[in-house]
Amino acid sequence: MGEIKEAYIEELEQRLSDWWVEMSELEIRMKKADVDTGHQLFMQIQALRQQRDETKAILQTLRESDHSEWQSIKEKLEKAWLELRSGLDNMARGFAREWDESDK
Repeated sequence: MGEIKEAYIEELEQRLSDWWVEMSELEIRMKKADVDTGHQLFMQIQALRQQRDETKAILQTLRESDHSEWQSIKEKLEKAWLELRSGLDNMARGFAREWDESDK
């Protein structure tokens, strides 16, 4: 079970790393956006950062958990990850049209 847990932790760390790259790209676009759009993006990015921090805290709890606890913590972590991923996807979709227009 230890190897499965470690593999899962490594996979999630990679997902968070990939997510961070996407967030960085959105922050670059935020700096180029008009004031209203930039402010909206800033607020959403702040909320996503808070979700990311909560997800990382659950991940740390998972690292420190013993065999009997890890499955229930894993379920909480998956839920947190899905919410984080969904939030980023929704934000990107919501501003995609404006970015496409501003890139022309």
